[in-house]
Amino acid sequence: MEAVPRKRRPYSTLEKIEMKKTLVAAAALVSVSAFAQVTITGNLDFAGSNLSGSQTGAKGQTVSTTIGVSSTSVINLDAIEDIGGGTKVQVHYGLDPRTLANDSFAVSNNQVSATSGATTSTVLNYPTGLGRDETYIAFDSDAVGKLMVGAPNALGIDTNGVSSALGTGVGSGYGSSAMTNAIVKTRYDRSVRFNSAAMNGLSFQVVYAPGSDNAGGVTSYTAPGSGVVLLAQQIPNARKATEVGLSYSNGPLNARFTNIAQYAQTNPTGWYAANGDGTQTAINLVATKANLLAANYNLGATTLYFGVSNGDLMTSTTSATKVNQVRYSVKYDTGVFAVIGQLTTQRETTGAGVVTDRKVNGLRADYPLSKTSKVYAGYEYWNTGKLAAVTDTTTGDRKITSIGLQKSF
Repeated sequence: MEAVPRKRRPYSTLEKIEMKKTLVAAAALVSVSAFAQVTITGNLDFAGSNLSGSQTGAKGQTVSTTIGVSSTSVINLDAIEDIGGGTKVQVHYGLDPRTLANDSFAVSNNQVSATSGATTSTVLNYPTGLGRDETYIAFDSDAVGKLMVGAPNALGIDTNGVSSALGTGVGSGYGSSAMTNAIVKTRYDRSVRFNSAAMNGLSFQVVYAPGSDNAGGVTSYTAPGSGVVLLAQQIPNARKATEVGLSYSNGPLNARFTNIAQYAQTNPTGWYAANGDGTQTAINLVATKANLLAANYNLGATTLYFGVSNGDLMTSTTSATKVNQVRYSVKYDTGVFAVIGQLTTQRETTGAGVVTDRKVNGLRADYPLSKTSKVYAGYEYWNTGKLAAVTDTTTGDRKITSIGLQKSF
């Protein structure tokens, strides 16, 4: 005896509306997927840290995404469209969530002066607290390479990563300790980068920031024949720079060489270069150049890292300060946890012959919770090579001990 099929009850008006919404959303998703794949990835790293030492302000405890962490937090938005023939067009937008995560807002350092009667006050801009990380639009060809336009990462930070098992985290000497950043810039605004396709493990890279040494800020002029005073925005300043790199990656060996050159700069940089009264304070940054060589070699459970850099201090003024830096790093991965040790030394010699020896020692232990998360303990000792001064935070030493949790997605 055949079973009699049950009669389906009619859909209600509300159910029909919801089904229609679902079908429209699905159609929109298929339409978007046909043109571009959109992904959201990122990383969040928080650490509880204790600071001590003779540097001003190097005392106390904090929980932060910037102090004592093992990595840089970021939110990445990527839209990639395959246009055929092994080529793609990509939009990459990196957001820096650290200030938002720490304090829920950020105060911009872009300041203007407002005058009312005899009173002059400084007006601050308050943005949302989400900063910009690496951002670009790119044309990517499997056969030729990848061309990025916008604010792609500079070659120096990539070279730093090859020689540093600690990356940009606690103990690495990158960022707040002003060691690596003496001759390395993270990225240039308004720049272009090209990475060639690799051939037998060998590839080259170029970064170009066209820059401008025009007077920045807003200037006023009178329109001819009208007597009307108008405001004109100058081309935004950016220091002109070029970087050229050569890298090799094959099997256990990774190596990279980078040359960095910055042109002389006379005018202040940025959209808000002008003072509140429309004038500018002249600066005098001389041309600088630097060479970086980095390598790492994997021996199984142990990976050895080495880096050497020499050149000019990026912020050199009337004469270039010479910088020589050496880094040694080792990572031992037991399969259950990993231990990393690193030593970075730096000698600075001014044009007048004044020598300053700086160093950063770093140590970190990682315990993975999964493929994308870990807990860790870190330690950093930074010595600026100068005696401590009550009013100078760049002298003396500083120690950081931290425990943190990192998760990528």
